[in-house]
Amino acid sequence: MKKRSFLLLLLYISVLSVILYGCGGGAGAPGSQGIEDTGVQLSAVVTGLYLGENTNSIDAFHDQCDAGPPPIYEFFADHQAEVTFTASLINPNPTIRPGTLYIEKYTIQYKRSNDSLGAPPIEEDTRFETIIITPPLSGTGATSLIQTISLVDLTRKDKYYDDIYVQHRYSYHPGYLNNYTAIFTFYGKNEYGKDFTVKTQMNFQIGWFDNC
Repeated sequence: MKKRSFLLLLLYISVLSVILYGCGGGAGAPGSQGIEDTGVQLSAVVTGLYLGENTNSIDAFHDQCDAGPPPIYEFFADHQAEVTFTASLINPNPTIRPGTLYIEKYTIQYKRSNDSLGAPPIEEDTRFETIIITPPLSGTGATSLIQTISLVDLTRKDKYYDDIYVQHRYSYHPGYLNNYTAIFTFYGKNEYGKDFTVKTQMNFQIGWFDNC
């Protein structure tokens, strides 16, 4: 009986881990540091953005839509993302005015999914960009900010294409697809000079998508 209960507990923990794996990060997310010291709870949720639509499917193949003349090619550019920051106060009645948060840079790490361990590695990206987040002055409400950021730029898309289609150095699924997780770490300070980092992540697939 004890053995059965133990196995059920392990199953529950495994299922919970899978559910939490794809969730966005907040003040308590693994790798987030110092945000509680600012008196503000800050969460971040990221979604892919391309051709004006939210999509986590990244096209690494620049297709010719019409032979012409002149030939017409599909739109091909950096695949961006939208990050939604939500800020609320740890203490709804602060004795010191909550300081404005200034994010100064962010990094993107690309982790291959378990079903794509043979996929090409994607080089980590570092972006220097100022993002200003103003928290509430008091109360239990929250403020939100939506910002466009990078997900996978053209350089990394072209490298994926070369590794998969030209050099044939890595494995892939039908459609030259592979799955990854993008792990974002945002670095900043509040107006009083307190450092903080906030992490979040999202899953995406990259390969051949026809956007003609």
